Amino acid sequence: MDNAIECFTPEYEQLALPAVTLKVTIDGALCEDLVPIEIVRSSWPEFGRARLRYCPAAPSGTDRIAPECIERRFAMGRTVCLWQTYNEKPPQTALADLPVFVGPIESIETTLDEANEKVEIVATDYSATLDRITVYGQRMIQNDGATVFLDGLSTVFNPAGQGNAASEPVTFEGATWRAFNPNVAAAESWDHADVIGYLLGAHLPTGSLHWPDLDQLRGLVGGCLLRDLDVTGLSLLDALRRCCEDAGLRFRFVPHLVEGGPDQAIVFYRNGQGRSVELNCQLTGEQINLSRTSIARFQSRRNFHPVTHRYIGQGDFKTYEATFPLVPAWDPALEGTNYYQFSPSTNPDFGAVRDVYRKWCLNEAGDYSGTPFDQGPAHDFSGVFGGGSCAARRRRFWPALSKGAHGRSLGYYLEVSYDDGAHWRRYSHAFNNLFDECGLWLSSDQLDVSTWVAALKGVLKFRITASVVSDERLTCVLADGPVGSVAPVVDHVLTLPRRFQYRQVTEQSIFASACSTSVDPPDEVDDTEALHDFVRCQVRTSAPVLETAEIQTPALMLHLCAGDRVLSSPDSRDLLNGRRESRSLAWIERVQIDFQEQCTRLKVVRQRA
Repeated sequence: MDNAIECFTPEYEQLALPAVTLKVTIDGALCEDLVPIEIVRSSWPEFGRARLRYCPAAPSGTDRIAPECIERRFAMGRTVCLWQTYNEKPPQTALADLPVFVGPIESIETTLDEANEKVEIVATDYSATLDRITVYGQRMIQNDGATVFLDGLSTVFNPAGQGNAASEPVTFEGATWRAFNPNVAAAESWDHADVIGYLLGAHLPTGSLHWPDLDQLRGLVGGCLLRDLDVTGLSLLDALRRCCEDAGLRFRFVPHLVEGGPDQAIVFYRNGQGRSVELNCQLTGEQINLSRTSIARFQSRRNFHPVTHRYIGQGDFKTYEATFPLVPAWDPALEGTNYYQFSPSTNPDFGAVRDVYRKWCLNEAGDYSGTPFDQGPAHDFSGVFGGGSCAARRRRFWPALSKGAHGRSLGYYLEVSYDDGAHWRRYSHAFNNLFDECGLWLSSDQLDVSTWVAALKGVLKFRITASVVSDERLTCVLADGPVGSVAPVVDHVLTLPRRFQYRQVTEQSIFASACSTSVDPPDEVDDTEALHDFVRCQVRTSAPVLETAEIQTPALMLHLCAGDRVLSSPDSRDLLNGRRESRSLAWIERVQIDFQEQCTRLKVVRQRA
């Protein structure tokens, strides 16, 4: 004895089925003057809609309303509901209704010609409402547990990988979700479930839409990394799409079946990982039977396969801190011993000698290797950049990553030696950092005496501790198939400099040993692991499409939804190759229920699982 239940579909010996229609209500009141034309179910960007035609029935006794006056009865925003009637308690008779579509009237289309007048009502699901709500500002938690909305802030979740979410959820107007935390030290990181909860809870009125709780969302999202998600200025619909795409999710809107709650609910799903439906086609030569054939028309297109898709994730260019020796960057022939000749306040022709004793450069591009400078070969960055490839070109210095006792960057830490490098001290006079090359210019009106004397003796040296940007980005490469085989490789470059960065204090910096014991650690960042997780998520959620099929059923199928996995019976033809290719997964992308033709049209996509 077991608990197995076997369900059998009745055998349809006749090929003619009675036409199916749905009951229509407007704001809960029965409306016999609207006839369903079609229902469309999909995810982004189409979502769901229902099209109905104004066709007053003769038994109703109502007069036909002129097209220009139609909105008096079917005003914008009134709720349209399509119901399927069924027997709730067989074998007895107890009629009940099941909502198939719920949504407000979004538009009215009128067509007038010499033959007739046609008025069609288009109702949409809740996606149209979300598309009219703009996301901006931040709702922040305060010390007393209350929240305050600051409209001038950007709506950015985990900026630069730094969490900015409150540690505990808040309840606001009946909804529970996480708010922003102004205290960075006590803030936690957002995950995709938290972001979805915030977007819906902070922007929708209570009771207008049903959505899953945070625990359900976390179970669906998994461990995808959320980093630097900026949705400022987007519509609420676009913001949800951005968040869901980042987690590999999709969403759609369905009628809410619970009485006393919102009319609609939002459903989050992964393609092909929800419920399974069968689409069967009998073998060639068999007598057609509608209980074993749900495919009346099939048209598909298979794409080139196998193809390896390689995803190249690129963050920002790597930045390194080091201590760089500087070389004189002036013509030695212009040197002299007249102290006042090299001051702008005492020499009207100072422009001719402005760089003498004042301009010191790294010579990274080799500009000062030849005559008249003769400062040797271009600076070699291989030790600083860890052996990475780099071009001999001009760069610039950026502030050091190391921090001082005040907790801020040391900036451009310039040191001077008056004894040919035997002893170094911090240079305490004015200088300018050059923006077009790695170098500096001593900007004091007159050089200090120590610098002047050391320059005349030829023992003056400068070095600077600063950061330099390399020519290599933080990079991660992952592929969904073999590389180097006969299968072609398609590269997808994902460049996200704001989200993934790399900054390091190298051993060539004089502060390298101090950084390990410093109270304030240097501004080092290594997002290598985060970038790897992001690219891995992209590989998992961007499987190549193997086949796209257009399917038409012989009768109406009212309860198919986008995201449903498509299977076939062992007695059916394997039109979608689901049994022959076990690694592929077929799912419904779009559903169109056509009441005029009494059929359902499906767009089915087959992907590599």
